[in-house]
This record gives sequence, structure tokens and C-alpha cells, in this order.
Amino acid sequence: MEAEKIDGKIEEELEELRRRIAELEEGRGGRPGDPHQEDGYYFRKLVENAHDLILVLNRDGSIRYVSPSAKRITGYEPEELMHENPFDFVHQDDLESLWEKFTTGLDEPGKVERVTYRSRRRDGSWFVAEAVATNLLHDPYVEGIVVNIRDITAFRRVEEELKKSEQMYRLLVENLNHVIFTVDTEGTLVYISPAIERISGFKVEELVGQPFVRFVHPEDLPGVAGSFRRTLGGALEPYEFRVIDKGGNLRYIQTSSRPYEENGKVAGLIGLMSEITEQVQAEEARRRSEESFRSMIRKNIHYYRGT
Repeated sequence: MEAEKIDGKIEEELEELRRRIAELEEGRGGRPGDPHQEDGYYFRKLVENAHDLILVLNRDGSIRYVSPSAKRITGYEPEELMHENPFDFVHQDDLESLWEKFTTGLDEPGKVERVTYRSRRRDGSWFVAEAVATNLLHDPYVEGIVVNIRDITAFRRVEEELKKSEQMYRLLVENLNHVIFTVDTEGTLVYISPAIERISGFKVEELVGQPFVRFVHPEDLPGVAGSFRRTLGGALEPYEFRVIDKGGNLRYIQTSSRPYEENGKVAGLIGLMSEITEQVQAEEARRRSEESFRSMIRKNIHYYRGT
């Protein structure tokens, strides 16, 4: 939708340029003495104040017109670029595809092509250019290819940083020992991180869309349901319970979660889950050892008292 708006705006600007060129060529730009008519005043002001760099190319690709914004975007004065080959400024890795699009569009009147490539500035540095080229070779008032170029380097840099952040986040989530999960207000799993497979044996796609309690040990269901309701209400409480993994084995789980909102309303819970089976078993072993030791002490005391 945004691209269509931009294309429409560019087409309107091109249409206005064509109209003004025709008026100036025919000498009918307005009333006698009108400053818009004299020396192409209106046309010059229109392109001089354009934010984008505007080029008009001949059929052979040579530059016939360069707007003043060339200095700001490329570092070159407009007159330095006149009659130059614009492809001499294109990065080698982008040259072949760009030339192919240029040549294939020469025989398609009115064709609009959007391309992204790297272009060299006067100081030798590179910037990412987004160009929209319109074939107006067939238009008797233009007889050229009109190219609007803008510097999108900053935008592309932000885009790449976001991709890096997303990749790092995904890597973190996929390798986190804890499981990240979200459930809706009905307790249905909306998202669960890949670490769940290591704990339960279930793949992510086997769990998403399923009721969370489906995997809870039957004896722990009432407690889990109560904790779920309290947490939805705003209580923050870690909770321990048992689940049955894909192999039918019992696993001990600890969760910590909090409500999250969508459109100002509580939409569910987001939280962390970790397996504590080994800790529970170690605690049980310690408890049994202590109980066995106490039992032995009691027996010894009873023995000595009885002698």
C-alpha cells in the first residue's frame, strides 16, 4: 500500500514536469510577463527544491539533466555529472542486474521500475540508493528516462540492525535453558520456545494451540488452575507442578509468569518455565537420607536405653 502511494506521487510529479516542459517549450506557460513563464522559473524551482535527485537519461544511458540535489546526495556538482554514464558510479556487484533492468525497459513506454543499488559518492564512499525510473522516451516533450533517486543508507542500516537484533533474540530464545511461553486467557498455548522439546519431548508445533493443562499431572490440575487464575488477576507467584512428557515420564516443572495486555486488556500470561526434576529428586534423596539417619539414631538410642 505504501509503495503504491509513493508510485502515485511520483507519477503525479512526473506528469506535472511533463506539463510544465510542454508549456515552456511552446511558450504558453502563462500570461505575458508572468515570472513562472520567464526562463523556465517555475520548472527550475520545482526541481531545485526536490528532496530526491532527479536525472533525465538519454537512450544510451548518458545523463542529460541533473537536479541541484546531486550535490547534497552524491557530493558532485550537477555540471560534473552532465553527459556522464551513471553506471560508472554503480557498485560492481550491482552493475549487471541494474544494466539488465535498464536495457529491458527501453522498449516499454511508460514502464516504471524500482531498484535498489549501491552508488559511489564523490569522496569514494558508498551509499544505498533507491531509484524509481520511468521510461518517457516516447514522450515528445521529454524523450528520456526520468529517474528519481533517494539515499536510503540510514534506513537500510536501521533495517539491518533490526535483523541482527531479531537474529540474536531468536538465537537467545532457541538456546535458553528456560522455556519462554505465552498462553491466552483460556490457558491455550499461543507460543512456546524450542527448549520445550528438550524438557518434554514434544515439538513446538505439537504444543501450540493446545490447552496447557493437557500435559499437567491430574493430581496437580486444581493447583495449576488456581495459580493460573490468581496470576491473571495480577498475583506474581512461582508455581511448581508435575507434567507428563511424551515418553510418559514424570517431570517436575517450575513456572513464573505475569499478565500481558493487548489493546488495554489482559490477553493472557507470558512467563518462563524450567525443569526442576533433578533438584526435586536430589531434595527427596536428601530428605530420605536424613530420615534414615534419624531413624538409625532413634534405634541406637532405644538400644542403649534398653541395655
